[in-house]
Amino acid sequence: MKRLYRDRWDKKVGGVCGGLGQLLGLDPTIIRLLVVIICIFTGVLPLLVLYIIAWILIPLGPPTYIQFECRRLYRSVRERKIAGICGGIAEGLKIDATIVRIVMLFAMLLTGFFPLLIAYIIGIVIIPERPDEHP
Repeated sequence: MKRLYRDRWDKKVGGVCGGLGQLLGLDPTIIRLLVVIICIFTGVLPLLVLYIIAWILIPLGPPTYIQFECRRLYRSVRERKIAGICGGIAEGLKIDATIVRIVMLFAMLLTGFFPLLIAYIIGIVIIPERPDEHP
């Protein structure tokens, strides 16, 4: 049976998203990005309170490093216009980066531009660059 733990190794704040990533078999970076977007659209406080409660209630994982396999989300170095986020998403989905950029632009227009702009800027901080890619 799978158990939910906070991840000791793949964490940015408390390890909650890292633990959810291990439990669900998803890249924790995707979960972090979804948390940021939901946080922006729900008015930071509700999700922040839930995160702190989860941080308190979910036990810390085992002290040994556990490697789990999943497709990772990285910022692209080759398919970069600004920071490589759309290029990285496109590489992960195996589609053309232009399609992701157009979808992002329409989503920005529909949501009032600033919420997704803030999510994009935070994505620059939380999504790592692909380590094995050179321009």
